Amino acid sequence: MGGDGGTISSSRQYLRGAGKASHTADHPSNALKRAKVEDAERARLILSTCAISGTAFNFSPKSNSAGGGGIGTVSAAEIVACPFGKLYKREKALEALLQRSRAASGDVSTATLGPHIRGMKDLHPVRFHVVADSSSKDVNLKHKKYVPVCPITGSEIASGNVPLFLIVRLKKKGGGNSANVEVDEAPNVISERAIKEMGIAGLQSEYGPFDEKDIVRLAPPKTGGIFDEIQRNWEAKMAEESESKLRKKKYKKRKRIGDAFKSVSSVSASVTNGPNGTRGDEVRAKKSAADEARSSVHSAVAHSSVLSSLFGAGKKQQSEKEKRDGLFTRNC
Repeated sequence: MGGDGGTISSSRQYLRGAGKASHTADHPSNALKRAKVEDAERARLILSTCAISGTAFNFSPKSNSAGGGGIGTVSAAEIVACPFGKLYKREKALEALLQRSRAASGDVSTATLGPHIRGMKDLHPVRFHVVADSSSKDVNLKHKKYVPVCPITGSEIASGNVPLFLIVRLKKKGGGNSANVEVDEAPNVISERAIKEMGIAGLQSEYGPFDEKDIVRLAPPKTGGIFDEIQRNWEAKMAEESESKLRKKKYKKRKRIGDAFKSVSSVSASVTNGPNGTRGDEVRAKKSAADEARSSVHSAVAHSSVLSSLFGAGKKQQSEKEKRDGLFTRNC
């Protein structure tokens, strides 16, 4: 009809007025909603599976050593997080780092780690506060299902809809007391709501000491530029660290050259002055006495015609008559 070939009804973008209604899924106003749903699903996968192996985490709690061996509230799985908020099984991360160190550069098999992970110092331990799943009807504690929750608000945090943060405690040199061990075994993943309610200062007593800039956002969303901002901050931090290392290297080099110059100067001064400075005084005294004697000789030669004729440096050639006269004068 009309000789235009018609339209294909399944290709809605070619239909007049398609997608204009606000209740349709492809309306521009619903694009943000779809992006949030995708980010939530992506966050749920990051929080529940290892980024290297893809296997699910086991959130079963470890035994509580302080409570007579009963069931505790902290996840037993050894999980670590990178600065970009991805979670890994600690064993798999170690294996990947070893493979990357042995393999040639640019190996595709270890590309999941990313260049932002330089070593285990960039991977931080993750400890979830877990509780028994209320929907699980299994009475056996060994087979019971556990879910991670925020230790402050008590809300479930594995769905991907709750913004989560990992508290990275400051490392103390020589800190091996029982208080540090107790805090290191406590959960360190809290929700954004808990941070707003408690504040950074209020969290220091139970989760500190930590620096606010070291807090890691877990499973950051890509919408809103949050993930891009985290990447920029990390790159700026790496540039600052490399510049600081370069400054320290230059300072050590200048200090090494300065120390070498001081040692050479002290050796030359000790040779000139002696161990107690006596040799230098003797040399200066001898030099002054020699100068005084030399000046006395020059004065005597200048005032005596005989001495000047004998020792004068610039005496002129004498004729035979002058020599005879001088000889007669000296004999008289």
